[in-house]
Amino acid sequence: MKSFFLMVIVGLLVAACTKTDRSAIMPEDPNWIRLEAPAGGQAMDVAGSVDSVLFVATLFNIYKTSDAGRSWERIRSDHVGPQGLYLRRDTLWRLTNRGGTPTVKTVSGRFAYYTADGGKTWKQDINSVELQRQINSVTAPGGTVYTVKENTTPIPNNIGSAYVNPSDINRQAENGNSRLVAFPYKHIITSLLLDSKNRLYVAVSGTHIVETNRIYCCPDDSPSVVYVSRNPLP
Repeated sequence: MKSFFLMVIVGLLVAACTKTDRSAIMPEDPNWIRLEAPAGGQAMDVAGSVDSVLFVATLFNIYKTSDAGRSWERIRSDHVGPQGLYLRRDTLWRLTNRGGTPTVKTVSGRFAYYTADGGKTWKQDINSVELQRQINSVTAPGGTVYTVKENTTPIPNNIGSAYVNPSDINRQAENGNSRLVAFPYKHIITSLLLDSKNRLYVAVSGTHIVETNRIYCCPDDSPSVVYVSRNPLP
């Protein structure tokens, strides 16, 4: 009987540890919605819309939510990538090449696998034309441009090496005026997206270490996070 009660107590303690109420430790932000895909530790890219279907690529999986992040379905898993997503109407391509220059970062791919039914089935594209999308900058129809600003701190006595600090987002209006977006979260920003309502999606990775202002990356069992602006053109 004692062992039975001990097991019950242990079970209650485990349940308390695994069912943490996030709202108690992370109040809602008035300007940003936080979405958490189940695992992977880093959101590499995002496609779609929080109003209908949203896709999030982690390092090895693609997840889908049709209810604004309340539930998630894993629709693809691979040993390599996926590093990026390319969505055209109802067709989603999985792109595995991540490259470009320090100022223009892209995801691309030829003969990429794609799905036209939300991830139920996948086929390999036989078209040799390379699909490519810039991920560190997006432009709204009116001309406003959002660009990821990467921040680093040089490592003393180690030429060419640097610690990674939290990224910022620069907003350049159509008149040329620039300012940093009021984005209060401390991560590496991996991808930007604007939806049809001009809301900004920010895919991120890493955990901020306050004492050093550096980024620690990335426990596989931690969620893959995407932030969505509540208002257009933040």
